[in-house]
Amino acid sequence: MKPRPSVVDNESCMSAVDLDQHLTRLGELTDTWLRQAVARHFSPAAERLAAMLEYHLGWRDPNLAPLSAPAPAGKKLRPALVLLVCQAACGEITPAAQHAAAAVELIHNFSLVHDDIQDHSDLRRHRPTVWSIWGMPQGINVGDALFALAQTVLAESGSALAAQLTYELNRTALGLAEGQFLDIELQDGRTPPTLETYAAMVARKTGALFACACRMGAMAAGAADSTRDAYAAYGLDLGVAFQEQDDLLGVWGLSTETGKPDAADILERKRGLPAAIALSRPDAPAWLRLAYAEQDGALAVETVERIIGYFAEIGVPATIEQRVQTRYRSALEHLQAAGARRPARDYLEAICAALVSRRT
Repeated sequence: MKPRPSVVDNESCMSAVDLDQHLTRLGELTDTWLRQAVARHFSPAAERLAAMLEYHLGWRDPNLAPLSAPAPAGKKLRPALVLLVCQAACGEITPAAQHAAAAVELIHNFSLVHDDIQDHSDLRRHRPTVWSIWGMPQGINVGDALFALAQTVLAESGSALAAQLTYELNRTALGLAEGQFLDIELQDGRTPPTLETYAAMVARKTGALFACACRMGAMAAGAADSTRDAYAAYGLDLGVAFQEQDDLLGVWGLSTETGKPDAADILERKRGLPAAIALSRPDAPAWLRLAYAEQDGALAVETVERIIGYFAEIGVPATIEQRVQTRYRSALEHLQAAGARRPARDYLEAICAALVSRRT
């Protein structure tokens, strides 16, 4: 697989360091608003529930003791998109954007807690998952609490804009549920792994919340409907490109960079984009279809190597790279159509470049 260009964007000339530092600042702001929301809305009787939620957000250890420095909890890209789009559209971060950023991050984490339960995942961000420590019933409850807190944070001002933002977030949450349903059906073998089924799944499961974050940022800025649509289209392309790049790394990413075993997605028989491209071909070999049709047991090393070789033979890596680059260019076109102002536009361009060229 050929190396990709640097994550420095040609138009904005922004370095990866500059982007990371700004995302860190926006993430710290989001954390502040989240901490305030938890303190404001949980009753003393549910102190332990609030602490479990704070554990997932990286603020406590497995014994629920407060951490002096937060544990890694991702780059908080979705709330950053809310804030940056709001700035790009009106020149400042409005109070509505602050509430929207916190709510989007809470919804994202609600989905992660429930995904961990559905996937029986013991680790999230190199730490034990909520359900693996406190059991599935409490894990479900923590996820539900994150979802409910998102609604409360977004709607508590009682304004007409808050109602519109709450509707937008819940419309997206329904799309997330649809995406998770389609993914489960796909991974369980109930739905054939075609490019059409993959596209329907990824647009909802990953693309929808990116698009929602951007649309809500524009709404919080008071932008016109056409501008909201342009930012949402940017977010959708960004989210889908992010997932397609993730699927590329799931097969060809280096374990030293991804933190996962080599060819992890093949070992797990994941029906992601590489499998969808290969299995959609009319001439897909019977042995490949059989390998992905089986549900139990680990694939033999020889089979994994054979699958990787076949993927390379039919040009799967290059096909995915081309798809990602097409999405990248489309996202930038939507950003231009939105009339995004600088310096926020520079960061939005740099995020796009960084996500589609990442190695981890």
